[in-house]
Amino acid sequence: MHELPVVLDLIRVIKEEARKRGFQKVTQIHLVIGELSSIVDESVQMYFEIAAKDSPCAHAKLAFEHRPAMLKCQKCGKEFPHKKSFQCPDCGGDSVLVKGTGREFYIRSFDGQ
Repeated sequence: MHELPVVLDLIRVIKEEARKRGFQKVTQIHLVIGELSSIVDESVQMYFEIAAKDSPCAHAKLAFEHRPAMLKCQKCGKEFPHKKSFQCPDCGGDSVLVKGTGREFYIRSFDGQ
């Protein structure tokens, strides 16, 4: 349910940018979603199709790029993407989340005509 306000804001931003660039129609929107953002692709897609119906974004294709949370080993300093464990794949040490990673949600780019 929390995807609805996100999608409405997404459409608002894209409409403003499309107008500035002289686009009558938006054909594709590239989104970046972090694994910890709690944003679900299917929900974004569903709300987008409904909310974009009478806008320049109608029928635009959404392309999702997923970003992992990154971890940093407290023992050896190696940074690596979170998988299923917080243990370093090199030395087995405990790791912590790299601040700001995995929580992304933003528009990387969009195409239009």
